[in-house]
Amino acid sequence: VTLGLEYSILRQATAAVIGQMPPTGGQRYPTAIEGLRETWNHNTGVISQVGMSWRESIFLTGGLRLERNDAFSGGNRYPLLPMLGLAVVRSLGDAEIKWRAAYGKGIRPPQTPARGAAGGYAGNLGYQGYAGSGGANNVLPALDPEEQAGYEGGVEVYLGHALSFQLTRFDQHVTGLIQNVVVAVDTFARGSTIERRVRYQLQNVGEITNTGWEVQGNVSRGLFNLATTFSSVDSRVRALANGYMGDLRPGDRMLAVPEQTGSATLSYVGDRWFASFGATRAMNWINYDRLAIAAQYLNTTQGSKPPTGSALRDYWKKYDGETHLRLNLSRDIKHGIALLVTGENLLGGQLGEPDNVTIRPGRSVTAGLRASF
Repeated sequence: VTLGLEYSILRQATAAVIGQMPPTGGQRYPTAIEGLRETWNHNTGVISQVGMSWRESIFLTGGLRLERNDAFSGGNRYPLLPMLGLAVVRSLGDAEIKWRAAYGKGIRPPQTPARGAAGGYAGNLGYQGYAGSGGANNVLPALDPEEQAGYEGGVEVYLGHALSFQLTRFDQHVTGLIQNVVVAVDTFARGSTIERRVRYQLQNVGEITNTGWEVQGNVSRGLFNLATTFSSVDSRVRALANGYMGDLRPGDRMLAVPEQTGSATLSYVGDRWFASFGATRAMNWINYDRLAIAAQYLNTTQGSKPPTGSALRDYWKKYDGETHLRLNLSRDIKHGIALLVTGENLLGGQLGEPDNVTIRPGRSVTAGLRASF
């Protein structure tokens, strides 16, 4: 039996910006920093957990967490977060089989440092910039916390140290998912220059389900080991929250969530050598065609509107990703000194993930010495 109590304090200091109204009217733009706006968040959690086993073949774990967070409001101020897990292990000669199942629930408050900086304006449709004060139009609505509950079940098979296989089925239900939504693009004159500001607002999307399978395999022979994983996920919108102004609709796939991901790593462990060579790939997801959006944004004539809200659906694009290769080498020299070489992104691909404007780090090779005492 385990009992626990935890308490944390988060202090956030945000630069308060003075806004100046353009001569022609419209939205304010920042001109100076007038000081810091300070907020405090207190979080308390009470934890209890019980673990039981019978004859080293049946294992049961259960737990409950009671949480109080200043960021929670309304009827969900003191959420209860349960957890339950069961595993059954049987030996059949040299093989061992494990059946397992688990259920759990988690919650995340709507107020986090990253989200606090996400609201407001961005300088252009690259969707990067500052979080401006923006006047009353930038007041964020009350947000529900994100909650996720679900189960997973699976089977594991082990044949000594030579072979292992794991199969997992998961089903998760998410409510209150928060998305940064483009609600408007404001155009105004600043002196002789016409400027545009993309206005964002954090909003609850609604209910999301994530279902799928995950397979893992591991084979060892002599000094070599091969580890593989593959997962398939169906992440979909089931219902929309009241007041949601974004482009998602019930039945849509969640944006930027790959339908399949896979990896394989071959490693070698010798007396003084270690080497591993791995490949990973994410496949088949939907995200925005950022190049087309940027072109439309820059070519917008007076009187026409850049894409916002549901109009962004016209700029959805299917992506299929690239294969990423990684290499690790190490050689023990003597007296706790080893030579290390690491290669990342060996194929050098930099475009296409997670969209068509993001540039990833290119091929990189690092070498060095490691000393242990």
